[in-house]
Amino acid sequence: MSISNLLTFWKGKERLTLHAVIALTTIFSQQAFSFFTFNCPCKARLNLYYALAFIGVPALVLLILGYAFNDLTWKLIMSFRGGANMKLNNFKLICYVMFSVTGTAVIAPVTWVAVTLLNGLYYQCGMSEFLSVSSWNVFQNITLRERRDILARFPCLKVSIKEIRNISEIRNEGNRILLYQSQVAGWILIASVTIIAFLTFCIPRYCSPLSFVHLNYWAQYLENESSLFQETAKKHSQLYASNHIKKFFGFIAQQSEVKKIRLPTRRDWRMISGINMFTKLEHDPCQYSLLHTWADETTAGGDYIPVDDVVSEA
Repeated sequence: MSISNLLTFWKGKERLTLHAVIALTTIFSQQAFSFFTFNCPCKARLNLYYALAFIGVPALVLLILGYAFNDLTWKLIMSFRGGANMKLNNFKLICYVMFSVTGTAVIAPVTWVAVTLLNGLYYQCGMSEFLSVSSWNVFQNITLRERRDILARFPCLKVSIKEIRNISEIRNEGNRILLYQSQVAGWILIASVTIIAFLTFCIPRYCSPLSFVHLNYWAQYLENESSLFQETAKKHSQLYASNHIKKFFGFIAQQSEVKKIRLPTRRDWRMISGINMFTKLEHDPCQYSLLHTWADETTAGGDYIPVDDVVSEA
């Protein structure tokens, strides 16, 4: 298969590729995280909190980052801030955008939890003290508190259990049961998420008034429009900023020939110095920086000197 054929195949599959990269990165991060940082305390009541923290906190952080790094999140928030009209059609669109954003945001946390369950290390630590001991007669004459203290030490093979003799076989069996429960839960989670993802992918397309080819054309149009808009906006902002910089210095760096330069006054320097980035955004046209404000509020003028004079002085 040639390179052009590969590019054609992956054209339009950037989102799928991004999701795969996110999932693989999360898997490697989880494995490294478990190897270098996880160390079960093997204490009753502490095991559960410790395991939940290692499962829940990274998943929550990944979920928040998934929302934060998605441009659609901020478009939706700023549309609410702008006072969007909440009609039924708009409500449907907002729900669609939220599902789209959430679908991408949950990839990393769900992958984290699924890999954690398949690994079984966190589950063994957190749920060991809750193991059923009905099939082990050695626990019949032991109080509930002592039983939970003993079971909490099951995941830590280096920690001895002196209360019961010959408990190594029971410990191994208990750890196998916990691993079984954890991995079954992990596969159930993967199967559930796969089914939900498949349904959320199919239902909007089934309900779409567009044909398959028309829908693909729409997706390509939006992609091309976004790309062209970004390129044009970059060029537009560059030209717009060049006017203000040229007014301040008398030239810009892109000029091929510079005959004279402007010497800004101390007042000019004070006006563009500061940390207030957005000075006037409530008026049209907006003023995006202090230099922009200076250019709009200051008349052209000032001291200019020829470039030849500068060269000769140097």
